[in-house]
Amino acid sequence: MKIGIAGAGGIGSNVARHLAQAGMQHLLLVDFDVVAPDNLNRQFYTIGQTGRFKVDCLKQNLRNIRPGMRVDTLVQRLGPDNTARIFSGCDVVVEGLDDPDAKKQLVEALADTGTPVVSASGIAGNDMDGIDVRTIGNCHIVGDFSTDIAHAPLFPPKIAMIAAQMARIVLTLQKPVFPTGIYGILGEAFSLGRSNVTMARLLVDNGIDILQYREKAAAKDRKTMLAECDAIRRITADAQVPFIVNDFLDIAMMTGADGVHMGQTDLPVTAVKQLTPHLMVGCSTHSPAQAARARADGADYIGVGPLFATQTKEDVCDAVGLGYLEHVAAHVNISFVAIGGIKRHNLAQVVSRGTKTVCLVTEIIGATDIGKRMQEIRQIMERSA
Repeated sequence: MKIGIAGAGGIGSNVARHLAQAGMQHLLLVDFDVVAPDNLNRQFYTIGQTGRFKVDCLKQNLRNIRPGMRVDTLVQRLGPDNTARIFSGCDVVVEGLDDPDAKKQLVEALADTGTPVVSASGIAGNDMDGIDVRTIGNCHIVGDFSTDIAHAPLFPPKIAMIAAQMARIVLTLQKPVFPTGIYGILGEAFSLGRSNVTMARLLVDNGIDILQYREKAAAKDRKTMLAECDAIRRITADAQVPFIVNDFLDIAMMTGADGVHMGQTDLPVTAVKQLTPHLMVGCSTHSPAQAARARADGADYIGVGPLFATQTKEDVCDAVGLGYLEHVAAHVNISFVAIGGIKRHNLAQVVSRGTKTVCLVTEIIGATDIGKRMQEIRQIMERSA
């Protein structure tokens, strides 16, 4: 995950410090100014660094915390003609600019990209009880929203508190890593009369590693799907289980899902990544060419299948067989989930060919005892790995 820091003053330098201490691995620091001695009471610099570019000094200080972290720097004044380009590769951008017009311009420049922005408003004065967090679109704002630096002095502890809150928000926006283990897919048609929300709770309680919501518009209206995904998002978030929404990017965005999964005839991966760079994007593939294209387009993981004949999807293609799975495991450098017609009796064949994440749909949600079935599947995976 790459975090952009726009402005390396009191807010920017302290957010960067918190992120380094929390283990963030990649930052981009952008500022044109130099370290000044009268700012040392609230900025993450030392007296020996005065007169030097802030981004260079901050990089040095961050490396003193985490020697192995990647810190890119750019001495540049941000403007409407370069902001979107400079931060185009960032998953989140932290706004730490002093000038109100520059702050507004940055937020507007990144609004169309979908990149989350963590900003500050009302950082002056010594009233720390009024600090709040507001979210407007892709922008998360921290501050008291009233005390401007033109009307009150800066109070270092308040700046530190706001920066810590901003760092916390950045950390919550981290894109989850695609997990190994069991990939669950919901589907009420196969769940023995249990609702998607009930099944989500059962799966999470019994250790599912990642969970996808998969319903078709013909089966349910979008309002119902949104309500279900809202409830499932809360269940998965509490358990820190990645939540994926199949097909419906708008529902994924509205519910705060961790990712979205696209098929070969759905929205292009490149367009989804551009609109929602903070989401994990998966793509179903059925051939080596499709796998290579998904990887080139920036997919975070691919579905490999259907390996065997399956009845859980109406628009499914013919089974691709284990040969395609072997190709992906050997030649495609991207996370993948094996899917399609996988049951307990053929699971060992799948796992023994290099699969780390496997999806069994009806075999799990069609079981009367979810916990027992999950345990059986894990035992087969452990024996076959």
